[in-house]
Amino acid sequence: EMAYVLGVVCADGCLVEHENGYHCLNITSKDLSWLEQLQQTLQAEQKIGRKRRAYQLQIRNQTLYRSLLALGLTPRKSKTLRLPSVPVDVFPDFVRGYFDGDGCVMVWREKRWQRRWQLRTTFACGSSVFLEGLRTRLSAEAGLGEGSLWFGARAYCLQYTIEDSLRLYDCMYRDGPSTLCLARKRERFERFKRLRSC
Repeated sequence: EMAYVLGVVCADGCLVEHENGYHCLNITSKDLSWLEQLQQTLQAEQKIGRKRRAYQLQIRNQTLYRSLLALGLTPRKSKTLRLPSVPVDVFPDFVRGYFDGDGCVMVWREKRWQRRWQLRTTFACGSSVFLEGLRTRLSAEAGLGEGSLWFGARAYCLQYTIEDSLRLYDCMYRDGPSTLCLARKRERFERFKRLRSC
């Protein structure tokens, strides 16, 4: 669970340093129920606040804050983020957490190929170094190919097509229905699998 949370923090988390010394971790999301899951997992007593277009969980826990710094995270990390050293056995959980934060899965029917169902997954990040590290480990530990990495409108994107996306699914959700995850993203993978088998 903590590897999953670390992935979420790398994607949607922000380390904030206050002048009074009470530094904190902010996690922001449009999905309230998912943020409540994270709140429960972290056993955070702080309440979830409402922002203009999203919800925010702000955790003032100095032990947690220092642990994240020790793992290489920093305030204003978006363009400097590097892949943390995550053990092999929990790396899929980390990937799933990052994907739930800054990943995207698309399912559609392509007219050019006899209206066959297509699947594409994308990771986004302001740091190309992070995505290069992620690509290397996904290739070594989940059997994915190189995918394609480029700079989009506002961030770098690492993208995979059908077969690699299915390998990514097998990697991230290897523990079955009990897996801590953002359900709507998992459901898109499973929808593709159902449609493809029809």
